[in-house]
Amino acid sequence: MDDSGTTTQYEIRVRGLLSDRLLSAFPEMHARMRDHETVLTGELPDQSALHGVLGRIEALGLELLEVRRARPRADAPRRTRSKSKTERTAEA
Repeated sequence: MDDSGTTTQYEIRVRGLLSDRLLSAFPEMHARMRDHETVLTGELPDQSALHGVLGRIEALGLELLEVRRARPRADAPRRTRSKSKTERTAEA
């Protein structure tokens, strides 16, 4: 699990216009209808949460069209990479 407190924005497209009942299976996502598709968008804390959403899509028999990770917002906290032992030793 990611302890940095950051989330990742995802856009997930499924075929068809989902009913309110089907949309209730995705409380963490916002939905908009577009042509003959439903676009679910939302911030998820980690890949496990993403896999949970994708698992529900599969369990409900929905056709997954696309999963896209959106660019991070400008105001979103950025993760910094810790220096490796080799990098720290080289600086000394």
